[in-house]
Amino acid sequence: MSLFRTSFVFLMLSLATACGFQPLYGKTTQSTDVREKLAQIYIEPIEGRTGQILRNELLDLANPGGIPDQPAYRLVISIEVQKVGLAIQQDATKTRYNLTLNSKFRLTDAAGQDVIYSGSTQNIASYNVVQSEFANLSAANNAEKRAALVAAEQINQQLSVFFSGR
Repeated sequence: MSLFRTSFVFLMLSLATACGFQPLYGKTTQSTDVREKLAQIYIEPIEGRTGQILRNELLDLANPGGIPDQPAYRLVISIEVQKVGLAIQQDATKTRYNLTLNSKFRLTDAAGQDVIYSGSTQNIASYNVVQSEFANLSAANNAEKRAALVAAEQINQQLSVFFSGR
């Protein structure tokens, strides 16, 4: 690498750090202060099996120690699951589906009165349809679980970034 390229890369890195740039998955969003604030969130139960998977994963990510005794925040999440057939054969049978999980969430104070932060996620998981009904059911359940796990990670990351800036 030439001296010009090396000095250019060094200059760009120093400018990026000077403007307050912080990587999204850096140590700042996972600091002790952020983890303490995440541990003070009570996550409201979510309807359905997919909601239960989403809530359990969020509990594991935000507060591995369990539900807080004196929560400072409440997290309310609503989800919507849609299945859309993609690969349609000539006889009108569908051989592939896209499952879309839309989640909207809002973080409120402990009393649930003031909304402190709100956001949303959208996750798509695909699965194939075959001759076996059991395999189809299993594939659909697996797609819902995969979408819920990714949604939980995204919600946790959004809350971490929010708390790191506070």
